[in-house]
Amino acid sequence: MIPIDTDWASQWAMMLMLTSVRLFGFFLLAPLFAFRAMPMRLRLLLALLLSWGLMPTLRLQAPPLMLQAGYAWLALELAIGLACGLFVRIGFLAIELFAEILSVQSGLSFASSTFRDPLLSSGVTGEFSGLLTLALAFLMNVHLLLIELLTQSFRTLPMATWPAAWSLNAAIELLQLSFALGVALSMPAVVVYLLFNLAQGVMARVSPQLNLFSIGFAIMVPVAFAIMAMIFPAMPELVERALEAPIDLIRRGLLSRPGG
Repeated sequence: MIPIDTDWASQWAMMLMLTSVRLFGFFLLAPLFAFRAMPMRLRLLLALLLSWGLMPTLRLQAPPLMLQAGYAWLALELAIGLACGLFVRIGFLAIELFAEILSVQSGLSFASSTFRDPLLSSGVTGEFSGLLTLALAFLMNVHLLLIELLTQSFRTLPMATWPAAWSLNAAIELLQLSFALGVALSMPAVVVYLLFNLAQGVMARVSPQLNLFSIGFAIMVPVAFAIMAMIFPAMPELVERALEAPIDLIRRGLLSRPGG
């Protein structure tokens, strides 16, 4: 019988748990994996399978002897994975902001402002833009790139070590860039509907007999579709630009060695 060292077995199990927790935290928040069609059990199974495949390539570290220290390691590893998913979600906010502004300006979310559907996180335009963004991200293999960064991070970032590049200022700067991109994408819709509302106000003063409310809705919705037809062909470039800053921040945090 081949003897098995109990210390080595416990250390290996601890490393498997820590590795899977970092991956599971990413799968928990990243928009590419955190959608309703992908159940929680599948995300957990994917994290465990990836961790099991990574174990032979990793250098085992000494697990903490104290129970409180072990919980601290697990919490920090989970926070690293959650931060990666949160950064990607911030990048997607630019497209979501554009969709919400267009939906409000065009009146497509007029019904949701009166009766909010709990099954929908946003209006019709937001749901369609979100699905299109997810599809383009999968086509550009963004999910594979992010998984590769996470798997490489176990060789460059030691366990229970918070990345030095992930500061509060870096997160705020990322949020500012995403918000600025979303506002820039929304400017055509804002300008078009501002001019349309001004023209509608002038017409209301000139001829009060016209029912401009019904006429306005009949024109505002086709204008929204025209704006989407002009912007959606450039969506691959927009998605790439929206995810460029989050991926760069994740790469700088995970692949930069401490002190280097």
